[in-house]
Amino acid sequence: MNVLRPFSACALLVVLFGAIAGVRAASFVNFEARQTQPVRLSPDGTRLFAVNTPDGRLSVFDVSNPSNPVLIAEIPVGVDPVSVNPLNNDEVWVVNEVSDSVSIVSVSRRVVTDTLSVKDEPADVVFAAGKAFVTAARNNQVRVFDLVTHANLTNISVFGENPRALAVSPDGTKVYAAFALSGNRTTLVPPNLAPPQPAPTNGLPPPPQVALIVDATDPAWTNGANAPIKYTMPDNDVVELNANTLAITRYFSRIGTVNLGLAVNPASGDLYVANTEARNLVRFEPVLRGNFVTNRITRIAVGSGAITAFDLNAGFTFTNFPNLAAKSNALAQPTAVVFNSAGSKLYVAAFGTDRVARVDTNGVVEARIDVGPAPGAGADPRRKRGPRGLALHAAAPRLYVLNRLSNTITIIDTTSDTVLGEIPVGSFDPTPPAVRNGRGFLYDAKLSGAGTVSCASCHVDSEMDMIAWDLGDPNGTMGTNFTIVSPAFAAFGSNQPVHPMKGPMTTQTLRGLNGQDPLHWRGDRTNFLHFNGAFSSLLGGPLLAAADMVAYRDYINTVLFQSNPNQNLDRSYPASFAGGNAAAGRNTFFNEQYQGAPLNLACTTCHTGPPGSGSDRMIFARQALQESQDFKVPHLRNVYQKLNFNNAPGAQSIGGFGIVHDGMDPSVPVFLSRSVFGAFATDTTRKANLNAFVQCFDTGVAPAVGYARTLLAANVNSANVSNDWSLLEAQAGVTNIDLIVRGTLDGKLTGLLFLRGANTYRLNTTNLPPMTRAQLLAKVQGGDTLTVMGVSPGLGARLGLDHDENGTLDADEPRPSLRIARAGNNSLVSWNTNAAGFTLEAAAQLPSAGWNPETSPRGINAAEFTVTNALSSSNRFFRLRGL
Repeated sequence: MNVLRPFSACALLVVLFGAIAGVRAASFVNFEARQTQPVRLSPDGTRLFAVNTPDGRLSVFDVSNPSNPVLIAEIPVGVDPVSVNPLNNDEVWVVNEVSDSVSIVSVSRRVVTDTLSVKDEPADVVFAAGKAFVTAARNNQVRVFDLVTHANLTNISVFGENPRALAVSPDGTKVYAAFALSGNRTTLVPPNLAPPQPAPTNGLPPPPQVALIVDATDPAWTNGANAPIKYTMPDNDVVELNANTLAITRYFSRIGTVNLGLAVNPASGDLYVANTEARNLVRFEPVLRGNFVTNRITRIAVGSGAITAFDLNAGFTFTNFPNLAAKSNALAQPTAVVFNSAGSKLYVAAFGTDRVARVDTNGVVEARIDVGPAPGAGADPRRKRGPRGLALHAAAPRLYVLNRLSNTITIIDTTSDTVLGEIPVGSFDPTPPAVRNGRGFLYDAKLSGAGTVSCASCHVDSEMDMIAWDLGDPNGTMGTNFTIVSPAFAAFGSNQPVHPMKGPMTTQTLRGLNGQDPLHWRGDRTNFLHFNGAFSSLLGGPLLAAADMVAYRDYINTVLFQSNPNQNLDRSYPASFAGGNAAAGRNTFFNEQYQGAPLNLACTTCHTGPPGSGSDRMIFARQALQESQDFKVPHLRNVYQKLNFNNAPGAQSIGGFGIVHDGMDPSVPVFLSRSVFGAFATDTTRKANLNAFVQCFDTGVAPAVGYARTLLAANVNSANVSNDWSLLEAQAGVTNIDLIVRGTLDGKLTGLLFLRGANTYRLNTTNLPPMTRAQLLAKVQGGDTLTVMGVSPGLGARLGLDHDENGTLDADEPRPSLRIARAGNNSLVSWNTNAAGFTLEAAAQLPSAGWNPETSPRGINAAEFTVTNALSSSNRFFRLRGL
């Protein structure tokens, strides 16, 4: 007779593929961070490292059995980790986008051993020549650190927009960075120099006089003394750095418009870039319907510099929607690339269509592997996976696919191109239903006519592609007046009907839209639900059901701006920034008028200041700013992100578009030079100060959110560490942040939460009293390691004390117990998913020294792990055990 006997053992590491628990809305903040390299294997191939972006942790899997990864550790890092790279089998570097940091992790100790500050929005890290290279995407820099001392050796400014993905040449002498939002060399001919729009085809009134999107190298607009384009745009897409000298050796151009994935062929050394190419030189929505970007892999021959682009959807037709054949095979928004060891094949993650493609080095698609819940032409946005990262275990052979939207890992057998299983990235996912149910409608390209485009094709990761589009409709209808003219401009008359031929408009961010109705540049969308028509008119698919559009809106309303990196860490405004005084600019913004009676105008006539968005949400008259159309007053929270356009004669410009609706103005001072601004138009000091203030405009999130310092015996007494710790406590005191502490106390892993008012730190157990800062200092001096970090208000209790929000503090969680049953010749073993840190082992007899990890596949049933094991002996014993 077979006897099943449970055995419980002291433990540390768990196999947790937990059910997703409901969470309070206040315990999750959605910054929609952009994963770059979210999953990688250890050098020896025994561990798989994956970032758990929503939970702020590094997940470590044992892949000794490559088909059945076992989660053995979850290590807290910074806010919204997006990339991971192991330096060796124990030291792992994790890039945290919102924290503006890199967490250096010891896997054996399960703790962050150092935190490196990297402003702004770091994206990826690689190692070469004894150094670490980290992209600072928003600052257009590659920051370089010493691998031993962690000293910041230098910051390399690169001439391109938003460097993210990194790669290293096979010989380790070159480092490559891809510019995620590089543009495509398109820019504007100003309205006064552009030809008139063509006449509407249906007898409507003449369209407004607008700018024209052109190629910046088109001789029709660049040749001659009176040419409107007197600047050049190199359109850099990838930069090559010398890993030893840190010099920029060359740039590669004309790769793609949005470049999200980068890999080096290990055999040839050639570069392959996963990208999309925008078709924004084509005018009008009906012409672009269902086909406004091309999804590609582009090869860079590093020897010659030759560029070859491969269309992943070659031969598709974009008519007679829905094109079911196309949707069944489409590869949309490629985000990651990985090579096999021979360099003969590459795998591409198609984020928009829940597929992974196997492609040869000449761009021929050899296989398509569905990883989502809706294979073929079907779409299921509420359960969309969103493959974002790839790690290839070539010897296994297994491909691990990290799915951003579902926060899972898909395991693929690369011999048969079949999916073997799917597991959660971590034991707990705090993502609330509003995000989970609505997010897929932004990213799912299968909602389009041919399956190749989505809202996120332009609103990349809910933001911008940094270019402009002319999505007018010559056969459209006139819109009505959706709101009134801002009262200050009533003298100009009522606002005009909205013409369907609107001209170029830059892509707007989808962050911070909650409460900002009406929407879009002209305010011609009364609310977010009004955008449903674009699913047909632009994407070429069917309209969403009303309930689906509501779910989409509810998700969009969760997406927030990250903090403004130009503010001081204490949320004040700098006295010296970008050639001006931001603090003085704030005073001008709120308290000074630029026109006297009878208008009595000031910045606040139209713009709200912090804590507002910067927009009063009204429509201002076209005459006020010498425009041909009425426009909604725009918000000011991301102006600092749009200032890489330089149209000065002879200049080189990174981007082709700046601020205002069409991107015509390169800077705030140029905008303020319009005559409507009265005395301000010629006051260089006030313009400089306002420029500084607007670039530091508060986004609604404090700069200390995510800021962290790791406390070690070697640095805890230094003035800068002590001052930062004090600043974080002060910021917690005024509720700009919650302050948490994580690391070791007396060598044991722990978490703490700063109690404002009491100025003490509560531990994640009810068995010990709060500790003072002096007591924590003494522990660090005695050899413990702690990281103090600011998090969004309301998140401190979850992140510091009760990770899974089950009401039991982390250190008070009871040891797990096994439940064992028999079903025929199988044993059914289950245990609670809250049992973090344990792995299942089995033995044939007791007492036994032969305990071995149980490698049978795990499933999830409600809040329990389940393992079904075929009995192979008369007795079978199980236990949960940790290291």
